[in-house]
This record gives sequence, structure tokens and C-alpha cells, in this order.
Amino acid sequence: MSSRPELVALRSFLSVYRTGGVARAAEALGLSQPAVSRHLKAIEESVGRPLFRRAGRGIAPTEAGHSLAAEVAEHIDALEGALDGLRSATLSGAGPVFVGAPVDLLERFVVPRMPPLLAEGLTVRCRVGLSPDLVNAVLRDEIDVALLTKIEGVPTRRMYLVPLLEERFLLVGPAGEEPYAPGRERRFVGYTEDMPMARRYFRECWAVRPPTPALIVNDFRAVVAAVIAGAGLTVVPHYLVEEHIAAGRLAVLHEPPQPVVNSVHIGTRRGREHLPRIRAVFGALSTVD
Repeated sequence: MSSRPELVALRSFLSVYRTGGVARAAEALGLSQPAVSRHLKAIEESVGRPLFRRAGRGIAPTEAGHSLAAEVAEHIDALEGALDGLRSATLSGAGPVFVGAPVDLLERFVVPRMPPLLAEGLTVRCRVGLSPDLVNAVLRDEIDVALLTKIEGVPTRRMYLVPLLEERFLLVGPAGEEPYAPGRERRFVGYTEDMPMARRYFRECWAVRPPTPALIVNDFRAVVAAVIAGAGLTVVPHYLVEEHIAAGRLAVLHEPPQPVVNSVHIGTRRGREHLPRIRAVFGALSTVD
């Protein structure tokens, strides 16, 4: 950033706005908390009104804070991007890129595509999470890039999103299991209590809710293992079970008239998509099969 005090203070203000706290902003910027607090005070004195208010144990932006963030964010991000590009024409020496995704997507689509970036000098740190948590982490600058399986409700004015792939939902069970039809008593295995994939599959295919899961395991790979072992049926993305189906360990128990699909997106905080490291990760992930 520039050495002008106003720009330094605005950078601190924007980090507090995005992270939701002075301590988190100070850590992200590599500054002391008193320094960030001084910057906020200077900006508030400049605009003549408070930019944050206390909310529980933290702080929340006032209307003036929201307005100022909307005015300056794009310009501060552009300056950061320009400096990022000037600092290094390569990917090395620019600090790690933090990438978040559900564990199955991380294993299937993220990790296998990192070696070329690592060879160019990029360092990567991965984080497991579900879409709502990952969106919040991106907007708080805790992670740089996220793979999102659900974008309903995502603030697109603040998030830059690119479609990555379509996952096709399959209703599967152990090999030799009879085809599924609603009304028959069958056990199900779920990733969560509400089984959003199964809920969508049942809604689109039969306009009913799925059965309550008999077993819940918070890892889709373990869900698949449980189904292979005979624990019940499940609805999962196609890429998690294709090899098991081909090997005869699992069987598709229902063929819907129209495939039930879900779009997976890759996202970053809007204004950061032009940064070299972010572009490199987007490029690597966009080579999905």
C-alpha cells in the first residue's frame, strides 16, 4: 500500500469490515491491534461518524461502515492487486494460497491438480468445510478460494463465481440390492441429518421427503464405505461411486427420467480474481475431467 496515512487506515478499515474484528484484521495485516484501532479512529474522525458498533462480543458495521466499504473496496483491492503483480512475475514468494472445499471435492479435484503449481513455487494450504462456512471464510479473508456445492444465498456482489462442474446424484446400494421405489422400508445412510442431496433427489423424482437416515457419517467417503458394507442406501455424487459401480461393489438402484444434477462453483472474494496466485488456482482447478 501507499505510505499515505489515509490509504493505510482505509486498508485497516476494510480488513476489519471483512474479518469482523480488530484482532482478526490485525493478524491478517501483520499489524498490532492498537495500530488497527488507531487507523479506525482516524477514519471515523475523517468521515465524522462511527463505522462500527458493538454487537455481542464483537462489532458490526454501521450503515456508514457499509457505505464506506462499498465505496473503497474495489479501489483498495485494485491497488493490492497491482502491487501483488509488481512484487513477483512468478508464483513464488507471494505467500500461501488458502483453498477450502468439502473433503470429497478436495480429494478428487483439488489435491491432484496442485503439483504443477507447487513446481512453480506456489504454496497451498487446504481447509475442509461446507459451502456456507466456506463462503463466510472467503468474505472474512480467512481463505482465498473455495469450491462451493451450493450458491443459493451467496452474495454475488461480493463473491466472484465460476461454474466448475456438474455433479450428478445417484441413488446407490450394495451390489445385488433390489431397485428402489418409495413406500418400501429401506435403511438409508446420510452425510447429515437432513441429507440435502437425498432430499433434492426425492423431491425431483417423487415429490416426497427421503427416509430418516439410520446412520449418519460426516464424510462421504465413509458413507460410501458404509453402503458397500450393507448399512443401507444413499444418494451421492457420481464421481464418488463410479469406480465402485464398475467394480461391482455398488449398484445404481434408480434411473430418473431426467438426471438430478448440481452445479459446483469455484469462488473468491470479488476484486481478487485478477491476482496472479488466484488466477493460477482457478486455472488449475478448471481442468476438471
